[in-house]
Amino acid sequence: MATRRKTHRASELSKRAILEAVLSRAVEAGYEGTTMADVARVSGLPIGSVYWHFRNKEQLFVELLDYCFEVWRRTHESIGDLRELLRRSISDSAAASRSLADPAAAFWSIGLVFAFERRLEDNLARQRYLAIRKEMFQFIASRLRASYAGVTDDVAAELAHDMAVMGRALTDGFRVAAAAGDDTDFARYAELAADALESLISTRLRERAERT
Repeated sequence: MATRRKTHRASELSKRAILEAVLSRAVEAGYEGTTMADVARVSGLPIGSVYWHFRNKEQLFVELLDYCFEVWRRTHESIGDLRELLRRSISDSAAASRSLADPAAAFWSIGLVFAFERRLEDNLARQRYLAIRKEMFQFIASRLRASYAGVTDDVAAELAHDMAVMGRALTDGFRVAAAAGDDTDFARYAELAADALESLISTRLRERAERT
């Protein structure tokens, strides 16, 4: 039994090493530029070990995206409002997208490839990326909805949806800027974006109050 546990642990450690290797390689080279041989080299494991854990590159990237998404979810569980969301997603994630060590940030750099590469339409990793984007949107919208106190459920749901759309568009844009190496003060623009969206929320609520 002890031998079996040790074998299982060694297997899990090997799989984690492979995912961390493909994480750094994928940020540098993208999906097309990453090979299973590259992953074996970076991880320091035999290529047979890579294929033992992952039958092909598509499966490897699917599990990499799931790994990054789980890290992202854990780091965003405590988000309480729109300002905190933007501060993290623009200031932290965008600025950190140059770092190969942050799975939550690297997810966006990898995701950009799948977002723009339509020729990968049937690729399982691209399909998983798009599914994760939907899950992220619902995750954020549900937390924003809970932050709107003193309004009816339908108003809170509409505001949360609209702000989630706007927030995602803003953060996507800033992530492109980070990936392109733009000289941008992400923390400052995260605050400006929050100011703008909070002002929009106030205006929407005031207009609704005036109509009733």
